[in-house]
Amino acid sequence: MRIFLASASSRRHLWLEAQSWAGPHDISIVPLDVDESKVMDVSDVSGTVRNVVELKIKTARALLNENEGDWIGIVSDTMVEDPVRKLAMGKPRDSNQAREMLATLSGRNHKVWTCTGILLAHDKGDMIYTESADVCFRDLDTDAMDDLIESGSWTGKAGGYDIHGRASDLIEVVKGSEITVLGLSENSMMALREILEK
Repeated sequence: MRIFLASASSRRHLWLEAQSWAGPHDISIVPLDVDESKVMDVSDVSGTVRNVVELKIKTARALLNENEGDWIGIVSDTMVEDPVRKLAMGKPRDSNQAREMLATLSGRNHKVWTCTGILLAHDKGDMIYTESADVCFRDLDTDAMDDLIESGSWTGKAGGYDIHGRASDLIEVVKGSEITVLGLSENSMMALREILEK
């Protein structure tokens, strides 16, 4: 079975390839170009990740329907919820914004929202799963903050951190699944596994 992962995230790709049930299948990366700002509502984080995934599904299906035979497409979106203002944090534009985001998260619990969509070939339907995880970020002293910023690990990461990168020793998932923080819905991956094992 061909699996098309419509995501630029290397973390998602590496995680998927590491799963024994996905390994035997041909996994390809298909970059998508979508304007997420059209469906962005910073005051509704869970709703926004779903809206973004629905937009990505529409874009991915138009692209993937050109393929013959059976295939499965995967799209996903992840957002960090500001623990103080309860708004979507997005990805930092630069190191100053990354520092602001990390300062807001420092010493606080926050929610990470992930929505993942699975597309089936021949218009057999789509499955959409939205989940959240609670993450505890320990207090960042000046040295830890400077290290995170100077490493550039914040680049392209929701909330300015990477759970499997420089911030891995600074955070703990206290409720929910680590894969949700990584950027894939746990239930969607369970559904994908069931499909692939049939």
